Amino acid sequence: MNVTIIGASGWLGGTIAREAISRGHNVTAVGRDASRLSRVEGARAVVADLDDPDSVMAAVAGSDVVVAAVTDRSTEDRSRIPQAARTLLDVLPRAGVSRLAFVGGGGSLQVAPGVRAVDEAGFPEQYRNEALAQAEALAVLRASEGVEWTYMSPPPHHLVPGEKTGRYRTAAGDSPVINDQGEATITNGDFAAAFVDEIEHSRYARQRFTAGS
Repeated sequence: MNVTIIGASGWLGGTIAREAISRGHNVTAVGRDASRLSRVEGARAVVADLDDPDSVMAAVAGSDVVVAAVTDRSTEDRSRIPQAARTLLDVLPRAGVSRLAFVGGGGSLQVAPGVRAVDEAGFPEQYRNEALAQAEALAVLRASEGVEWTYMSPPPHHLVPGEKTGRYRTAAGDSPVINDQGEATITNGDFAAAFVDEIEHSRYARQRFTAGS
């Protein structure tokens, strides 16, 4: 499978790239910094910028699925992540690509009926803007037509560094996956494995899903 990952030089994007490569997929790493992309071993590096849709269209041509692993905690402006969703929804059909897999946020998951994690008083302030931007990106995807998208959320608070264990469960919807200890947690290795599972099997087309271990 030809998998193009926008944001492959980031923490989660890079972990997903390594997982996909380990399974034998052809991975194209896309981003704005050629030197950072070159660190994604085993991937073909392509420089492109979401602010330049023509460059993105050239980068994703021939892909079976495009992964968006876009982050932005640098500014009060929350437009970059939802705009990335809008750009890809526009560009992918014109590039002949029908599938989009979005690395989403966990802050908009509901920790109680009608209560999102990001709306709680104790939600970490340094992650709030990104969580709200990810929530808007999900709304953009849900309102779209044409592209077969999926959006994977990590747990609201406990996405932790760690290797793949294979001990994780996935579920569609807006609630986190809780383990036997009443916790919602997952390693980045297991998150990437669950994400690539979805790329391969497409069980959550046009849905948000999440995973926990």
